[in-house]
Amino acid sequence: MKVLLIEDEPLLRQGLVRIVERMGLPIEEIGEAADGREGLRRLAELRPDIVVTDIRMPEMNGLDFIREAKKLDEKLEFILVSGYEEFEFAKRGIQYGVADYLLKPVDPDELRGCLMRIMAKIEQDRRHSSLGEELRQLQQKSEETSRERLLTKLIQQGGESVAVEQDEKLAAMSVSCREFAVVLIEVALPGLPYRSFLQGDEALLRFAISNVISQMLESAEREGTLFRHSIYDKELVYVLGDGNSIEPAAMKRELEEALTGINRYLKLEATIGFGMPVRSVRQIHQSYQQAKQALRDRILHGRNQVYAMTPAPGGKGNERSVLAEEDERFVFRLLNDGGAEALTKWLGRRVEALVQYESSSFNQLESFCIDLHLLFRKYLLLQTSIPEWIIGEVDDMLNWLHAAEDWTEIAAKLTDMASNMIEHLHRMRHSSNPDLMDEIKLYIDANLHEPISLQTIADRFYIHPNYFSRRFKERFKGSFVSYMTDERIRKAEQLLKKTELQIQEIAVMVGFPDAAYFSSVFRKSTGTTPVQYRSKAER
Repeated sequence: MKVLLIEDEPLLRQGLVRIVERMGLPIEEIGEAADGREGLRRLAELRPDIVVTDIRMPEMNGLDFIREAKKLDEKLEFILVSGYEEFEFAKRGIQYGVADYLLKPVDPDELRGCLMRIMAKIEQDRRHSSLGEELRQLQQKSEETSRERLLTKLIQQGGESVAVEQDEKLAAMSVSCREFAVVLIEVALPGLPYRSFLQGDEALLRFAISNVISQMLESAEREGTLFRHSIYDKELVYVLGDGNSIEPAAMKRELEEALTGINRYLKLEATIGFGMPVRSVRQIHQSYQQAKQALRDRILHGRNQVYAMTPAPGGKGNERSVLAEEDERFVFRLLNDGGAEALTKWLGRRVEALVQYESSSFNQLESFCIDLHLLFRKYLLLQTSIPEWIIGEVDDMLNWLHAAEDWTEIAAKLTDMASNMIEHLHRMRHSSNPDLMDEIKLYIDANLHEPISLQTIADRFYIHPNYFSRRFKERFKGSFVSYMTDERIRKAEQLLKKTELQIQEIAVMVGFPDAAYFSSVFRKSTGTTPVQYRSKAER
């Protein structure tokens, strides 16, 4: 808090300063002024919270000062200091909103009491004001979140008239525009603070990007609205509407200019994808899906570019993603021979050739991966009835395919799949135990002290973790994790009964990282702590 003391008598003023300084109140600065006119100047310099002022002063008296000061800052609190003969003036001051008044000579305890009451009131007002601002911001955030969810549902599913009607901008566009298209923007956000953007300025950054896009794309015949996808928060979705028709080639050029603007003015990298135009705002989900597919081309050709969704050409680009009959015979021969190195090299060359083709798309790479999965499955069906053990379901592959950030990740994943497949076939052909599930169970039972996980099993036995998890549950009527926990607790019970090992030692022997976690799991499973269990067993 800051206090300004206004008194024309220097000795009285200095006395007031010393009194306030000795009070021990949370006052960070005490300012002084000799009259009302100087007091007004000091208001701008000091920005006090409380003013203690005399009534009778030269140049400008206390009441005139209060009247003018209120015009500058209506939240200022005032304490009037007056003599007995100035009681009528004091009453007028209270009418002006003065918090309190004191009689001369000022009693330190009375002044301290006045200051404490006023300071408490200011703090309470600030808390209320802060709470009100916080509630206002929460309401705005809630409204924006609701809008994002509504518009996300529209672009995901389409046909939502409620979304169009409830969003003012979209409703206006549905009337004034003839064609619509979706533009997706992914910005490589730096850690904040960054340049002029401070910590917590994510919303401001999105606003700046929106401004750049809007300035580049909007015109007399064109409008747009931007929002963040409520599920994929990296996606900024810009719904564009045009009073005439949207020409994709021209749109791409304009988006490239917008991208240059983001690079130049915001010093950020962004990747943009846009879908084909549609004739109704309720059909924009089609354009959105196309924009999303176009944006995935960054996996092949890099970020900080504009990618347009165009109808699939029938030329060389598609041929490069098709596995011909000679490819099938070649892959089958390598699988029969166990040629892991040759197969992984061939896969790497095929993916790299597809990526280097200028007009290739992620859709073509996806088709190649699906074709390869089907080819592997076809071969495995000749060897085993459960190919999913080894390569998983096609949906598993699509999940990691769509989560990839770069084509090299996909190439590595495909070569891992091929190597894993050959290793599994080798193991299967030379295994003395034809039932792999029993072999895995024996391995688990013998290695409970190790940090075994689904991935551990998958890596050791060359099987797919998701499919193994499902088969394990079908075979043993419980999940892999539950089985591991039950077996570890069962072994711990035996050790507690038959040995004098410490709890920490037993915890390590049955695969728990520490005694505290072991005790928590043991109690949840048996209803007693390890110590209680051992005590009961000894009776």
